[in-house]
Amino acid sequence: MIIKNIKKILYLIIAISIICNINIYASEDKQDEAIEYINEIREKVSVRPIENSKQLESSAANHSKYMSVNNKFSLIEESGNKYYRGRYSWDRASYYSYFNPYITEFINNNLVSYKNGVVDLINNPYSRISFLDPLYQHIGMGSYEDMYTFDLGGKSRDLTVKNKKIVIYPYDNMENVPITWENNYKISPYRALDIESSNVGLPITLSYYSDKNKIRRIYDNNIKLENKDKGIEVRTKIILPQDDKYIDNSIIILPLKKLEYNTNYQILIDVDFIFQKSTIPSEKKSKYIIDFKTESRYNFLDRAKFTKYLVKALKIDILEPKEVFNDIDIKSDSTRYIYTAYKNYLVSGFGDGTFRPNENITKEQVYTLLIRAYEKKNGEIELNDYKSYSYTYSYYSVSNWAINYIKKAEKIGLLNNFKSNELKGEITELEYKKLINLYQEIYNVKKDIN
Repeated sequence: MIIKNIKKILYLIIAISIICNINIYASEDKQDEAIEYINEIREKVSVRPIENSKQLESSAANHSKYMSVNNKFSLIEESGNKYYRGRYSWDRASYYSYFNPYITEFINNNLVSYKNGVVDLINNPYSRISFLDPLYQHIGMGSYEDMYTFDLGGKSRDLTVKNKKIVIYPYDNMENVPITWENNYKISPYRALDIESSNVGLPITLSYYSDKNKIRRIYDNNIKLENKDKGIEVRTKIILPQDDKYIDNSIIILPLKKLEYNTNYQILIDVDFIFQKSTIPSEKKSKYIIDFKTESRYNFLDRAKFTKYLVKALKIDILEPKEVFNDIDIKSDSTRYIYTAYKNYLVSGFGDGTFRPNENITKEQVYTLLIRAYEKKNGEIELNDYKSYSYTYSYYSVSNWAINYIKKAEKIGLLNNFKSNELKGEITELEYKKLINLYQEIYNVKKDIN
């Protein structure tokens, strides 16, 4: 039987699984790469790896198809609709012969990959609690059209002899921790604060997993986030389980400002755990110190990765690759994206027959390729009546071959992130992410610009 008596879990599943934003920042598209990403983190926090379940995979795939065909974005299926296999996720798992008693399901729409969805789910503190729970042994992922379903399943927690496991994320000595966090869910831990999640740091969690001891309250003795490089404390908001109906075994620590790039941080957590059958603290050790380092500002985008991101963002059908450039291994993962972009007249190589996949791409090259894609869909952007609409640009600082593409980008409202003297410079992944989000909005809505 499913643990029906724990209503918090159902509240959590329903609330955070309804994703409201379309995340188009492309990543890997294979299920095994998504599972590998999860297990890298679970290994770092000393939690047993999670395995793919064909039964859960079938259940997840069918639910994605149910949502797409019936135009129902919901965790609940209604009898009478096409592809109905059970009202709740545990009913559907049982239909596909998965009989372990614990099931948690998350859904998403308009992702570009399974890994992208998993990254979002682990970055969100509420769903992270499930993805790092030793209870869950299996995962099944399935997609259909723009719908994605992620099913976690398990039978029992694999814990230490003390029957507990404490997991803190970011984990100790973790690197490349994002400096900020963009919430892609209906429920946000910052919902009670007048602050946008994109202006704050990644939420930090401590979770206490146990089959024996059920937590009644957690008391904050001292929780402090410090910028170690500058020796200053970062203001935080602490969410305890007695204050939030969506958590029962965890605390959430919310940095109230963006973290700094390439910086060492330390989180000190001193808490008391009060269990359901006790009125006094029951843990001898309740102090934890975690060090982590944030991502670098200058994580530049190379030509191969940009091409892959662009093809996925535009949802172009992937072609079987053929040899075109003499420096591209036909067996490499990037080949099919480069070949697809090449056949769609989005990219080209150099005069020596190379593509130079590992060479960093510049901002003006990115704008050139984005405009090519835009014109392929919406028709040529005329510049006969061109004038600078929002900015004063000195086109002496732009390569001759790129001038018209930059002008067209300005005309459709795409050129608002950089100054003209920056356009010859390389673009970082963070800069690209902001640019491609704006581009997607423009690309999907044809404007009367000619």
